[in-house]
Amino acid sequence: MGALMTTLAIASTAMQAVGQIQQGYAASSAAQANANLAEMQGRETNIAAQYNVAVARANAEAIKASSEIDIARQVIAKGKLRGAQVAGYGKAGVKLEGSPLNVLIDSAAQAELDIAITKFNAKTSATQAEYQAKEFGRQGQAAMSLAGTQAAQQRAIGKYYINQGWMSGTGTLLSSAADFYKPRT
Repeated sequence: MGALMTTLAIASTAMQAVGQIQQGYAASSAAQANANLAEMQGRETNIAAQYNVAVARANAEAIKASSEIDIARQVIAKGKLRGAQVAGYGKAGVKLEGSPLNVLIDSAAQAELDIAITKFNAKTSATQAEYQAKEFGRQGQAAMSLAGTQAAQQRAIGKYYINQGWMSGTGTLLSSAADFYKPRT
């Protein structure tokens, strides 16, 4: 009966130690899965950020192209207005001096101001879009960096779990061995 009890005690201790080691490996696998998930999320966030970078840059280019068209239209309108004013004054027999000349000058100045405002607004909007593109790029880089840090942390935790499992299993074996070989009184 004593040999059977000893065998059962050793088997029980061995099973407990193996279970602790397996728990360490299972926890390590979960940590590795978390690391992989963190990396995947970082890549996905970076892909989305790079898409946003491309869209913001395209917006900046579209703003520049649109403003060039608007400016060209304003220049044409300015020329047409001046031509219409000069023709109207000429048809009425008015000389281009004094008030009529001042009206022409004022109209030309207003048209130039409108063109300058259009250029300023376009440059401001394009600069904002370019800044937004840079910010999206920084966000993508930050997401990748954070994901890398989280993944490294999860992998370190996984190694800890394996070590902890082995330490617990070894401790169980040594503790049981010490109990077994304890002098009995």
